[in-house]
Amino acid sequence: MFKADERTAGLYTITVTQFALVFMLSAVAVAVPALGREFGASASQLGLVESGYISAVAMLLFPVTKLADKIGRGATFAMGVLLFTIVSFVLPMCTSMDQFIILRVFQGCGGAMLVSTGLAILADLYPGPGRAKALGIASAGVYLGLSAGPWLGGMIVTHWGWRWVFWAGGIPCALVFLLSLKTLPVRPVITKGIRFDPLGAILIALGMIFLSQGGSQLHNPTGQIMLAGGIVALIAFVLWENRAKSPLLDMKLFRSNPSFSLGSAVQFISYSATFGVTFLISLYLQISQGMTASEAGIVLMAQPLMQVIFSLVSGNWCERWAPHKVATIGMGLATLGLGAAIFLGNEVSILHVVVLLGLCGAGSAIFATANMAVIMGAVEKQHYGVASAVVAAMRTTGMTVSLVFISGVFAIIIGPHALHEGNAPVYVEAMHVAFIALTIFSASGVIMSARARMKKRNSDTPAHETPYEKPLVKAAVPMKGESCPDQAQQ
Repeated sequence: MFKADERTAGLYTITVTQFALVFMLSAVAVAVPALGREFGASASQLGLVESGYISAVAMLLFPVTKLADKIGRGATFAMGVLLFTIVSFVLPMCTSMDQFIILRVFQGCGGAMLVSTGLAILADLYPGPGRAKALGIASAGVYLGLSAGPWLGGMIVTHWGWRWVFWAGGIPCALVFLLSLKTLPVRPVITKGIRFDPLGAILIALGMIFLSQGGSQLHNPTGQIMLAGGIVALIAFVLWENRAKSPLLDMKLFRSNPSFSLGSAVQFISYSATFGVTFLISLYLQISQGMTASEAGIVLMAQPLMQVIFSLVSGNWCERWAPHKVATIGMGLATLGLGAAIFLGNEVSILHVVVLLGLCGAGSAIFATANMAVIMGAVEKQHYGVASAVVAAMRTTGMTVSLVFISGVFAIIIGPHALHEGNAPVYVEAMHVAFIALTIFSASGVIMSARARMKKRNSDTPAHETPYEKPLVKAAVPMKGESCPDQAQQ
């Protein structure tokens, strides 16, 4: 068993990397204009700064999971931290936009190693009570990165320049790398018999690249073709994985495990429904209500603030009540927030906006922690890596689909016209259509989340244990530092 101090150190190691990953996404978004001015970059090049990073993370999630099964999760995690950190320090030295974009792709490769192994390592560190609370702390790191990124990144860019965004993100990662060497089993341990699926890797890479790139260019035929190609490639990936001898993604997990399949589906629905809220409300406050960017940013802080707060407490709730019930409550609150956005008009109180953002923030945070407990608790230890990658894949794909959908609504209702205060009524109409559809989609997730319950407690399960604390196997190969078998949770 891991000692308490080793678990705590490992937990905060994972949490810092979760923060750094999203901070490098949200803070860099603020630095993009400064980058464009310095390098004389085109709009398409600036778009690749973010989409290249996201695409690299998405396309490598499942292949990197197979690598982690081969050499060990701790070793893969440490390699990811090292690559991510080195690139963070090299990026400020770029002298051209092409160099910068290439390095951002490599940074995304390091991020994929962190995303695909982080939750799996937490599941290893906390095999029994305490897992949900640990997942909640890790989720708080994600939401803290999302909330701190825009204003902290803006402040850094304004006072010190865009290069300091990467140095500020790289310093804690360097410390985490040193800490991981002391707290995690990072020495590679080669596992024989694990084979790679090259065709599956190619299909998932093509699917995620085309989906993210096509979604950002949906306004032109090339983007539409890429989006269609991405969907076809992802369907082909699923069909191939069903028949592959050594699949990257074991489809049996979905067919024979309702909790895992429903939890994964609701993960996708949640991010698809809620990820675009900040984008839509930000435009609404500036175009319809005439706020400045800084004023709108202060109002928008209501959502990430609630996310951080409820991420920290929702883990404790999952220890007291069935996680799928907690997740359903969170999904319900987020759906109420989306529904409240339907009633936004040309004249509305700021309190209305703050309340709906708070509902979406609290609901999504409660749901994320509890649903991760459902997903990670529904599989055995040997599938932790795949489950961690599925959580990340559903999150990334959901965010991409959310933006693609909103872009489509804008293209149909607003057309090619520029957004400004003069056509605010048209924007509000498009926003209403988007929120109606997103509310309905989110409501379907509430129903599915309620059904993602764990297997019923056996008669020999102590009353104080939640269903997902019941061991699935009584013997397993222990990780480094363990003296007794791991208790994989159901």
